[in-house]
Amino acid sequence: MNRITGIILTIFLLISCKNSEKTESENNSESGNKITQSEFKKVESQNSLNLEYQLLDENDEQINFASLSELPEFPGGFDSLTVFIQKNFEFSQGDFEEIEGKIKSTFVVDTLGKVVDIEIIERLRKDYDTASYKVISKIPDWKPAEMRNGKKVKVKFLLPFKFILEE
Repeated sequence: MNRITGIILTIFLLISCKNSEKTESENNSESGNKITQSEFKKVESQNSLNLEYQLLDENDEQINFASLSELPEFPGGFDSLTVFIQKNFEFSQGDFEEIEGKIKSTFVVDTLGKVVDIEIIERLRKDYDTASYKVISKIPDWKPAEMRNGKKVKVKFLLPFKFILEE
């Protein structure tokens, strides 16, 4: 378990996709949905958290970024979200094999600030995928996003995890 903790502490927990891959689409093997990188805008952050987001209306249609007045707010800010993920990321008991790779996931912060619609859109291996899903499902409520007119909107986040082996 100490080795797992070591891995997690050395993980570049959240990485952004390369801007040059804007036309690349990711297939969701379960639902057939496609997520195009260019549909997302990066969250400005001073730490390793490189979330990307898109705004959604009540019909899950994309909304123009310019109409947003406030992004959803995680309690304590995005630095606290990074710490939360590091502290709560864990594997199930049993056989564990360290591997390198990345997982891409999405989740929505709804108009009430709840984390919903969690999906793993790029998989690595079942135990890693499950651990990523579980940590996202534990994320507490946020302050929801707000449009310039005061209306609350949903925000879909793209959250990549990168796993590297300790040397």
